[in-house]
Amino acid sequence: MVVGSQIPGAPAGSNALVWSEGIIRAIGPAALVAREARPGIPVFELPGSVITAGFIDSHTHFAQWALKRRQVDLTGAANLADAIGRIAEGTPAQGWIRGQGWDANDWDDPPTRQVLDRLGSYPVFLDSLDVHTAWVNSAALGLAGITRDTPDPDGGRIVRDPAGEPTGVLLELAVDLVRRVLPEQDPDLLREALLRAQNAAHHLGITGIQDVEELSILDAFRRLEREGLLRLRVLFHPPVADLPRLIRDGFRSGEGSSWVTTGGVKLFLDGSLGSQTAWMLEPYEGTRDRGMPLASHEAAATAVRIAAEHGISSTVHAIGDAAVRRALDLLEAIPRAALPHRIEHFQCVDDADLDRAARAGIVLSMQPAHLLVDIPLAERHWGTRGRGAYAFKTLAGRGARLAFGSDAPVAPLDPRLGVFAAMDRRALGSSKDAAWYGEERMDFEAVVQAYTENPAIAAGWLPRLGILAPGAAADLVAWQVDPAVHRGEGQAFLDAVVRLTVVDGEIMVQS
Repeated sequence: MVVGSQIPGAPAGSNALVWSEGIIRAIGPAALVAREARPGIPVFELPGSVITAGFIDSHTHFAQWALKRRQVDLTGAANLADAIGRIAEGTPAQGWIRGQGWDANDWDDPPTRQVLDRLGSYPVFLDSLDVHTAWVNSAALGLAGITRDTPDPDGGRIVRDPAGEPTGVLLELAVDLVRRVLPEQDPDLLREALLRAQNAAHHLGITGIQDVEELSILDAFRRLEREGLLRLRVLFHPPVADLPRLIRDGFRSGEGSSWVTTGGVKLFLDGSLGSQTAWMLEPYEGTRDRGMPLASHEAAATAVRIAAEHGISSTVHAIGDAAVRRALDLLEAIPRAALPHRIEHFQCVDDADLDRAARAGIVLSMQPAHLLVDIPLAERHWGTRGRGAYAFKTLAGRGARLAFGSDAPVAPLDPRLGVFAAMDRRALGSSKDAAWYGEERMDFEAVVQAYTENPAIAAGWLPRLGILAPGAAADLVAWQVDPAVHRGEGQAFLDAVVRLTVVDGEIMVQS
């Protein structure tokens, strides 16, 4: 039994709940709930805490995040010299130096293969912060067979110098030219990394994830489940490139166990704001560049139609307003499978498209924490079109189902950052009056719903998961948090402390 101060969404006066055998049995005022408690059960008295359903991160690359913890971390590197210093300290694994998190938007000197070549002979592969660009050295280019004569792949670009030589920077699907020659991940190392990452997620109040990765990662989650070690609820979205295999193997969205559920195929329509590859209706400010579509209309329409015909939902990446419109056009035209179709990110949206997702029953999987670093980029590259970016309150007000997540490792897994971003809409450390399009701020209860109930609906998990109610699974978190959060101050949640995390009735974190 856990007793706190408040349970958002529960009847007035509710501050306690009791569970047994992994199921919530009662919820309400502590005096009443105590009557339902069996003799001898532990009681957690946590005055001042807010009790919520376990947070469900609706968009992760969880294995990437888990493995990144073993790689060179370039997040926040202020300039090229800072990045090179970190890379120089990296330890090769399976013959490669790997890293992730660099962002050259504010660097004075560009990333090139030549500066990496000075560090040694090991091949180097460095994912950018948004994972839409890679920076590699000459050894990696050589292993991939990339030369000045290599054509750009469809949906990708090999950045070249004035002489036509590859610079070592690869955009979008050109990254796959090198990624395909990377050594396969050792299954035992992956298993260990996932277990450590699972523990870290529990300490952040996360009891479920919705993961977008290769099928080998689905196998890794299922291995943990067979071993009785998986304590995260997982909705898994495989890549659309595997659609023929999925159909052959009888893959259907919404199937699985109480731990692992099959989701929809992931299809990319464009790139990202950070790499200026998000596909726009009009050019980026001060340029003639509109980004790039990563799939033709015909190819994308065929993929989502075939998937739907075989009971598989679609999970479509769209960031620029042209990609968002294309995603809506595609998903409105196909029947729903067992799970709703989704658009991932849905960042920059034309006014004419703001209410279409609600009408079509499409889930909008959005990542509020991106806003913390995207504000200056959106101002610089999108100008007044930024008014339609991260329009949380408008979208929710028009009936859209918002499911919040992190996009880890692109952003930190920590949901406190997302709660702050959705509520305050300003950069960390900025003043309270610096809210970017402040009319789009959300209140705490609505943000909690976007991290709990709405992702559960997207995964077909409601009413078993995503809410606190008698009969639901005992997946819950007790947060020690400043009451100012209930007055609309998202800053208060940044310092929230997880006092208790329970998954399936099992105590995973207690502090």
